[in-house]
Amino acid sequence: MTAPALFFKIGLQLNQKALTTFPDVVLVRVPTPSVQSDSDITVLRHLEKLGCRLVNRPQSILNCINKFWTFQELAGHGVPMPDTFSYGGHEDFSKMIDEAEPLGYPVVVKSTRGHRGKAVFLARDKHHLSDICHLIRHDVPYLFQKYVKESHGKDIRVVVVGGRVIGSMLRCSTDGRMQSNCSLGGVGVMCPLTEQGKQLAIQVSNILGMDFCGIDLLIMDDGSFVVCEANANVGFLAFDQACNLDVGGIIADYTMSLLPTRQTGKMAVLPGLSSPREKKEPDGCASAQGVAESVYAINSGSTSSESEPELGELRDSSASTTGAPAPMLPDPSYNINNRIASELRLK
Repeated sequence: MTAPALFFKIGLQLNQKALTTFPDVVLVRVPTPSVQSDSDITVLRHLEKLGCRLVNRPQSILNCINKFWTFQELAGHGVPMPDTFSYGGHEDFSKMIDEAEPLGYPVVVKSTRGHRGKAVFLARDKHHLSDICHLIRHDVPYLFQKYVKESHGKDIRVVVVGGRVIGSMLRCSTDGRMQSNCSLGGVGVMCPLTEQGKQLAIQVSNILGMDFCGIDLLIMDDGSFVVCEANANVGFLAFDQACNLDVGGIIADYTMSLLPTRQTGKMAVLPGLSSPREKKEPDGCASAQGVAESVYAINSGSTSSESEPELGELRDSSASTTGAPAPMLPDPSYNINNRIASELRLK
């Protein structure tokens, strides 16, 4: 007589009451920089095991919450990326100063868990990198990345939903800094991509297993692109304004299309997403040389505009050692959006 099979069930309780029904689809919107794998991801994985379809899936979110994990996933797939180094222990930052020497200077230094352009620095030389090492917080590892000079102060934010590019936006710094994030004062303007750029963004989205995401592409002088970052918690406000879209609504429609009762009409909402204005635009963004010089004038001495006092001291010490003048801010009466639009023939 064979022993009875043992079955282990997975369940969920709310207020000490066992739940018996669960949603078919769950739209996940979590601030990825603060996601904790031992709490947030545990809950999401549990819902997934209960049969819920998560948008985005837990593993996809994990692929993006650590910038180096993103590059680990993309490696080996032929995706163009800047050469990147990182390390395991928090105490190893100073050791990496020598290890990252092959990347050359200036070198980009980023927190693996940074977001919105924060905790990103451009080290001019080894001495400057050592200063950064002593002033930043070391609660998470950092990565060291080859500096892409052609794309200083500008990048392309591409939003992908359901495996399709729904829009793209050129982001430009207005104060000479390397980061172009709108949250740091950068400006954005709609910029349709070449087919190469679209396919690259879709490829990255597929490799990472994303239902929706924001892919940041660096712009090369020859018009090609290099992947900078992937974001599972993409922001909508600036993108919606620049591209005349409703990204939140598009994601909601895509999520609804995954419901079992709507599978026959899946993705029906997506083919007509492009606004009439976008269809009239030139097929591709301007090359690195085609963007207004006033928007991306290179200032290798600039660092992130972090609000922490220690980083303010770092900027002050950098200015005093180099003697370089601070980058000039644009004239308040100067309409940077109109200038960029003119340069890109978007009027």
